Amino acid sequence: MRRVDRTLVSTPAVLVGDKSRGGKELAKAKLFFEAQDAAAAAAGGPAAAPKTRNKKGKSFDFSAYSDEAVKYALDKLFFGKCAYCESRYANQAPVDVEHYRPKGRIAGVADHPGYWWLAMIWDNLLPSCIDCNRRRWQDLPQFPESLAQLLAAPEMQGVKASLGKQDLFPIAGAARATAAVPGIDEQPDLINPCVDDPEEHLVFHIDRGDPLGLVLPAFEDDVPSRRGLTSIHVYGLNRLGLVQERTRILRKLDFLSRLIDEIGKISETLLASRDQKNKTMGGRLDLLLNQILDEIRAMAEPDQPYSSLVKAWSKTLKTN
Repeated sequence: MRRVDRTLVSTPAVLVGDKSRGGKELAKAKLFFEAQDAAAAAAGGPAAAPKTRNKKGKSFDFSAYSDEAVKYALDKLFFGKCAYCESRYANQAPVDVEHYRPKGRIAGVADHPGYWWLAMIWDNLLPSCIDCNRRRWQDLPQFPESLAQLLAAPEMQGVKASLGKQDLFPIAGAARATAAVPGIDEQPDLINPCVDDPEEHLVFHIDRGDPLGLVLPAFEDDVPSRRGLTSIHVYGLNRLGLVQERTRILRKLDFLSRLIDEIGKISETLLASRDQKNKTMGGRLDLLLNQILDEIRAMAEPDQPYSSLVKAWSKTLKTN
């Protein structure tokens, strides 16, 4: 996960203004949920309707948030990557337009109808792969395991966990915003890459001798980040497929690093020679070395998958 500046892409017109598709849908949603509240109050129930359904069992149909213009804007903002795991979602399935604050309901909170008034709000929308967004059973790495076993997916079957955000939205404390009181200062336990700096809560396990693509909570005063721990679990950031792919990238980076070291040594020897041919060859090797470094820099660019991992690895390269 990496920090993303949402202001780099304008709010899609479909969500702007009362007369837009999103504005009209919000007005209808307001009437729908006000009717729910009124019915609940008349029956002596809670002010907030517990479900996003009317008496006939019909749910409110949110749709403006998934307009193609919204998908295009999110794709542009996040370079076609999942906001949470940095995978290219186009490689596996269409993007899920994800509500950071769930629009319909909140898992484990029976008396809250969800943040329906934010369903069409640009700042609440993020692009997600289906594995980060939908609650699914996922394979997990077994520990301790060798690298060979980790990369052999068929051998890792059997260890599973239900992961994925869906309608989960844990907060610290009990102060949760409602449509009636939307200004409450909530303290989300999940990282929002457009609001938070993920590097304050998440770190990668970087071991140059035995690469393993795990993401871990950041520590401060020997205490792990609560938001880091929760985000890793809810988004499923250490599901087997992700760990495998990040491990492959770390292995590639370590190979390129060893290549840089070897080419550097050979080039230094050749450039120190009195033979002009050797000096010429040494210069050409220097050019090759710079091309390899450019390749590593390119892998850390925001438009590349798992760029935050490459960025973290590159910091260790500078210090070693």
